Amino acid sequence: MDENFLDNLPDLDADLDADFESDLGPGTDAAPELEDEGLDTEVREFLTAFVKTVRAAQLYVQGNPLLHQFIQDLERRLSAIWDRVPSLNFTIYESQIRWLDSVVYQEKLGGQDNLAFQLYRDGIRRVELLPGVEEEELRQFIDILRLSRTLREDEDDLLTLMWNCDFSLIRYEYVDVLGDEPPVPTPDLSQADDTLPALPELELSPELQTPTLREDFEPSLYFLDETDVAHLQQELHREWERPVKQDVTVAILDQYELGDEERRAEVVDILRQMLPRVLAEGDFGKASFIVGELKGIAVKKQNDAAVTEEVDAIIGELSEPIVLEQLVKILEDGTVDPNSEALATLLGALKPEAIVVLIQALPLVARKEARTQLLATLDRLASMNPKLMPGLVAAEDPRVAAEAAKIAGRLKMSGTAEPISRLLKRPEQEVRLAAVEALVALRTSMAGGPLMGALTDSSRDVRVAAAKGIARMRYSPGAQQLEAYIKGNELRKRDLTEQLAFFEAYACAAGDKGIRLLGRMLNGRRFLWFKYPSQMRACAARALGLVGGADAGAELNVAEFDKDPMVLSAVHAARREPEERESDDDGDEG
Repeated sequence: MDENFLDNLPDLDADLDADFESDLGPGTDAAPELEDEGLDTEVREFLTAFVKTVRAAQLYVQGNPLLHQFIQDLERRLSAIWDRVPSLNFTIYESQIRWLDSVVYQEKLGGQDNLAFQLYRDGIRRVELLPGVEEEELRQFIDILRLSRTLREDEDDLLTLMWNCDFSLIRYEYVDVLGDEPPVPTPDLSQADDTLPALPELELSPELQTPTLREDFEPSLYFLDETDVAHLQQELHREWERPVKQDVTVAILDQYELGDEERRAEVVDILRQMLPRVLAEGDFGKASFIVGELKGIAVKKQNDAAVTEEVDAIIGELSEPIVLEQLVKILEDGTVDPNSEALATLLGALKPEAIVVLIQALPLVARKEARTQLLATLDRLASMNPKLMPGLVAAEDPRVAAEAAKIAGRLKMSGTAEPISRLLKRPEQEVRLAAVEALVALRTSMAGGPLMGALTDSSRDVRVAAAKGIARMRYSPGAQQLEAYIKGNELRKRDLTEQLAFFEAYACAAGDKGIRLLGRMLNGRRFLWFKYPSQMRACAARALGLVGGADAGAELNVAEFDKDPMVLSAVHAARREPEERESDDDGDEG
C-alpha cells in the first residue's frame, strides 16, 4: 500500500466548513443575534426531550400511551419555538450539537444515548427542521433513530434510511465518511506452481501400533459413584436456576460503587434506562432491589456529594408522572401483589412531587388492596412534608384539593384548618363534602364555626355530613342555632335522614338543656291540639335516647304506648341507645 495514501486523503472537516460558509452566503460572517435570550434554552430542552423520546421508543411498543405523551410533549415544544423562529438549523459534531453559536446538546463519547455521535458517525453534519415537521415526519425520524441503533453491519445505515423516507420538512447535509477506498493488493499467481511439495512419511512408534481392545472402555475404579453424580447434578441445577440478571445487576452496581468518575457516569446511564424498563415489565422485585442497593451506596458514600446527588436523581425518576401512571396501571391490572415488600420499597422511595400525581390517579384505582396501599403512601408522603399540604388543599384541581383535605384530616394536621374551611365556598360538591369530613376529623376549635355554616349548604349530602360531624364533636356553641333549625318549617320539608341528623346534632350539642324541647315535640301538642308530624316525633325520640338520663327516660316512658307505629319504633330504638353507646365506649377502651 502507498505510504502517502493517508496524506493524500481530502480534509473532510475543512471541506465541510467551507460548504457551511458557502451556504451562509456573502456578508454573513456571524450568526444573527437572538431576539430572546431564552430561546436557546427552549431549543436545548427540546433536544433533551427528543433524546428521551427516542429512548422511550426503544422501551415501549408503538401505540403505547406513554410514548404518545412523549411525542405530544415534543409537538408542544416545537409549536412554541415556531412562533419565534422560521426553522431550526443544527450543526452536528462528534459529542455536541450546535444551534447558531450555542451548544444546545452535549454528551460524552461512547454514551449509549449520544444523539450527536449517532448522526455524526453516519456522515450527517447538519439537520434542519421546518415548521410542520411535528405533524408526521418527526415521528418517522424518531422511528428511524430507534431502528438504526439495532441495525447489523450488513444492513442499511442511518443515512440510507433517511434517504428512503424522502423527507420534505427535514433537510440534512452529509459527507462521505469512507471516501474513496484504497486499492486492495492482490498476489501475482501467474508464476505459481500447481505441484504440491511431498510430505515426509511418518513412522508410528510401537506403542501407537498396539490394537484397540474392548477392555480399554470397561468401567474402572476411577468412574464417579452415585454420590458424586448427585452432587454434580445438584450443582448443575443450581447453576441453571441462578438469577443471572440479578447477578449482572449486582456487578453493575459494584462498578458504580467502586469505579472512577467516568465509569460511574456510564453506570448512571445504564441504570436510568434499566429502571423504567423493569417497571414497564412489572418486575417490581428487580426494581426494588436496584433502589435498595442504591440507597445503601448513598449511605456508604454519604460524604461524597456527587454520589449522593446521582443516586437521588436516579431514584427521583420514579416520581415522574409517566412512571407513576405506569405503576398505578400495573397495580390496577392485578399482576402485582399490592401488599408485597417490593412494592412497599418502591413507594417508599417516592418524592413529595409524587403526591399530586398519585392523588389524580387515585379515582382510577378500583381494587381495594391497591387503593389502600396508595392511600398509605400518600399519608406517608404528606406526614413527611406537612408544609406542602396547605398549598395542595388550595389547589385549583378539585380532585387534588378534596383528597388533600381528606389526608390532612386523617393525619390531624391542625395547620390546614383554615384553608380547608375556605373549601366550603368552592362550587364543587365533592370538594365541600371532603372539607366537611376533614374538619370533623381535625376536631379543632376552628372547625365548629365552618361546620355550622355548612348546615345551610345547597347540597343535601353536605348538610347531613355537617350535622353528623357536629354531633360527633358535641359542639355546644351551636345548640341555639340548631334549636332554631328543628323548630323551623324548612327542616320539615327535608327527608327523614336529614331530619334525624339535625335532631341528633341538637341533642349532642344541647345535652340535658334540650330535653324540655325534645319532650314537648314528642309528647306535646301544637296549635289546636294537633301533635307534631310523625317524622319529627320519631326524630325527637331518637334524640332523647342520645341525651340519656332519668329526665329523658321519663319522656320516653310517656310515649311507650303511642299508637303511631313510627313513633313507637323510634322509642324502642331510643331505649337501646344508652346500651349501644356503652358497648361502643367499652370497645374503644379495649
